[in-house]
Amino acid sequence: MPHTITLNASEMRILFRQDPRTESDGGYQGLLVGLQGKIDQSSGELILSDQELEQIRRYAFVYGNGGWEERLKDIFSRHLGADLTGRS
Repeated sequence: MPHTITLNASEMRILFRQDPRTESDGGYQGLLVGLQGKIDQSSGELILSDQELEQIRRYAFVYGNGGWEERLKDIFSRHLGADLTGRS
């Protein structure tokens, strides 16, 4: 089931910090670049699939520290909660 969120300007800046040329690196980079391509840049609206929600949470909490964890939390915690599950 799709989950629609609207990023604010600060969250969008963090999302777009990821260089689009890194998409082929897969993993975290590919996720962020893919989300860049899906967002409505004029409104900040982003529709996340269940798979993307799972990836966001996994990259933020399951893998080791690489700096991306905080970036994901900074982008999505306002919408998905501190645990990034999207559940209230």
